[in-house]
Amino acid sequence: MPGVSVTTTVRSGPPSSVRSPSGQFFIAGLSERGSSTQPTVLRGMADVDLLTGARVSYGTVYDQLKCFFDEGGLQAQFIRVVGPAAAVGTLTIQDRNNTPANTIRIDAANAGAWSSGLTVEVKDGSVANTFRILVVVGGTTVQDITNITSPADAVQKFQDSPFIRVADLGSVTAAPDNNPAVTTPTALSAGSDDRGSITNTHYINALALFSKDLGDGAVAIPGQNSTAMWTAITNHCVANNRIALLAAASTASVSDLLTRAGEINSEYSGLFAPWVKVPDGAGGVRTISPEGFVAACRSRAHDEVGPWRVPAGQIGLARSVTDVSTRFTEAQGNQLNDGRVSVVRFVANSIRLYGWRSLSTDSTNWLHLKDRDTLNYLVTLGSALLEPFVFAPIDAKNQLLSSVNGTLVGMCMPIAKAGGLYPRVVNGDVIDPGYKVDTGSSVNTDTSLAANTVKARLQVRIAPVGEMIVLNIVKVGLLSGMS
Repeated sequence: MPGVSVTTTVRSGPPSSVRSPSGQFFIAGLSERGSSTQPTVLRGMADVDLLTGARVSYGTVYDQLKCFFDEGGLQAQFIRVVGPAAAVGTLTIQDRNNTPANTIRIDAANAGAWSSGLTVEVKDGSVANTFRILVVVGGTTVQDITNITSPADAVQKFQDSPFIRVADLGSVTAAPDNNPAVTTPTALSAGSDDRGSITNTHYINALALFSKDLGDGAVAIPGQNSTAMWTAITNHCVANNRIALLAAASTASVSDLLTRAGEINSEYSGLFAPWVKVPDGAGGVRTISPEGFVAACRSRAHDEVGPWRVPAGQIGLARSVTDVSTRFTEAQGNQLNDGRVSVVRFVANSIRLYGWRSLSTDSTNWLHLKDRDTLNYLVTLGSALLEPFVFAPIDAKNQLLSSVNGTLVGMCMPIAKAGGLYPRVVNGDVIDPGYKVDTGSSVNTDTSLAANTVKARLQVRIAPVGEMIVLNIVKVGLLSGMS
């Protein structure tokens, strides 16, 4: 199939001579309302309250998103998970005929009992023979569309509504009396999310709705911590160039966490502990798994520096998290870090993310998640930048190949200047800037060009990170010199 295909590999030793925000958070789970068929983009708590509803006792998505945005996260993509028998609430409205007939049906935009708190009111429009529909959720008018000309027009006007859908019931009454009659605010029936029937398969199917074209980011399904679900989240990230944020049960001990870290071997995934304590917005405190906090630290790092910046230490300093469920000692923190578990620690009288380890056993190439995160960024950005060249003619003067080369150099140069790529320096001279792009004859042979394929090879040397700062303090005698 035509398109852009990007692959990544590991290379050891010295080398031969507009996109979606990368800090976004993909989250799936249970909520009061929200779409279960396509991702909902959220850019703050106003969106969360409006589009996913209030906090529920049976899920932590609301608190995870609140933590994410309170901690400085910029954008989340949310998929609500519902059971196989989930149903929407409805309301049937009759027309204006003397002998009224059913003319439209109002359906909640998505499943769940939340629809019983949604009311619809029909009024006359300001233009003759038109009508107006007001939608109210929780006492707040969320939609008010007027001068609707017909039932069919109402269907079109509300086809993208996050709250209702309108169905034309085909009243045989002649227009305009087939328009819905004026009504008082009337509630829809209660739907059902059938959450008692949700299985791993439903969560996995929800992940599939986060399609690759949405870009790179961090993925989590808080509360789903079985090995099967961790594997499914990791597989999704491998296929879609994303990072998996995993968390064990709140009661997991150091020994438990070390055991669980051995269940997944992937540079795409990280395991984080312990759980964190966050304000509930009403003077209380709630304890939740750490994915939302970790995703926010990552979002800040991507926004302020780039994906090569480990979101731990000072940049991982909590803004709203008040405490952790378990305060691991320094020795325990070191033990967990060595065992590929990233710890949220109480350090210097503050809470901060204090690790960014991947779950890969290949510590030479994939010690930290920032290495895969950076490659994911390059894959996603590179695909977007090269897309305009698809179907461009391959010319004998190699102008297309030069354009591709220049585009990739232009992608890497600012990253290298920002310190994301590590240059090779010999005797003070820069031998290479930390990246190399090749679109020459060694990769684009006459045979490959004749097959309508343009190839590019990009090598990058991702900058290492100062995970350990070693300070050696030497006391010298009063009469001793300094060496």
